[in-house]
Amino acid sequence: MDPSYRHEMAYLIREEKRLEEELEKLREEFATWKRRVALAHEKGHPELAAQATERVDELRTRGHATREELELIASKKRLLIRQARRPDGSEVERAEALLEEVRQGGLIDPDEASLEEEFRRLARGESQESSRSSDPPTDSGAAPLEEDDNP
Repeated sequence: MDPSYRHEMAYLIREEKRLEEELEKLREEFATWKRRVALAHEKGHPELAAQATERVDELRTRGHATREELELIASKKRLLIRQARRPDGSEVERAEALLEEVRQGGLIDPDEASLEEEFRRLARGESQESSRSSDPPTDSGAAPLEEDDNP
């Protein structure tokens, strides 16, 4: 793996851990302020309950933002993993050269030509049905004749 990918992945993992810790603190603080809202209502202090409710709403908003950041980091990590696994140009060239060597060496399946023709036909969008329609029709209801079965 390219060192730049490792460096970026390490950064993303650190950020992810930091955000997870922040989210946990927000959850704890949220629970505390929810209890304070209930307690203020219970004790008959509507102004304290309103202030505590504002704080709860603020914590909820921060929690949503933190979760969105965590989702963004997770998607960045998935993208980075995909990029790190993608072969670079030299690997592709090497694979193509090896394939060409095999072709030149005659080690290709004799049915390769028919397979390549089928692939070309599929790439052009022709179905297998159209290729079959050009073949001579056969009587599918009759059993094939064996040499011994001649009338």
